[in-house]
Amino acid sequence: MIKDKIKTNVGRWSLDRVQFLLTHIGDFIDDESQELMQRARQFVAESGLDKLERLVECNPSDPELPVRVIESLSVFFSAGCVIQRGYLLEDSNWWVTNIFWRGHVFHLDLNDQVRANSLIPEVTPMQINKANAQSILKPIKMDFLASSSDTEAFFLKPTPGVAFLLLSDMPAPWAIDQITHAHRLVNKAFIF
Repeated sequence: MIKDKIKTNVGRWSLDRVQFLLTHIGDFIDDESQELMQRARQFVAESGLDKLERLVECNPSDPELPVRVIESLSVFFSAGCVIQRGYLLEDSNWWVTNIFWRGHVFHLDLNDQVRANSLIPEVTPMQINKANAQSILKPIKMDFLASSSDTEAFFLKPTPGVAFLLLSDMPAPWAIDQITHAHRLVNKAFIF
């Protein structure tokens, strides 16, 4: 399966490398990059979240749960990221640890994770925040994830230490339906 192949081929990435790849994706000609380019060009966010009962099948205490959730959501949204609170007691900062764009998931190296305290609003697990994606991502220099000025960002925070920012290019009625189902499934993955 292509998704499994990409998971094994795509390891830890620096943010500069991801941004360079996304900016110059058409310039790559080796087989792996050609496959990435083709998938990115042909990417259309899938529908069908309403038909899913679970995003992932794993223990809610699994430290890889946020990554597994974002990998599952990557086919339903144009882009997004996992934002996690620092694990050390003295580190209360929030960090972008993983991003996805047009079906491709990138796990950022520890040194390349982006501090994202400005992205984290005070919300409960039952709330969804909506904003313009470029205006939210520009302060942390990740606005390259938003494909247009109309891209909407949806913020979900299922636990006090994990948050998701999901970007959608779908028209409003479909995007709202898509994010509502994603919200239900994300909370279910974290046992809410």
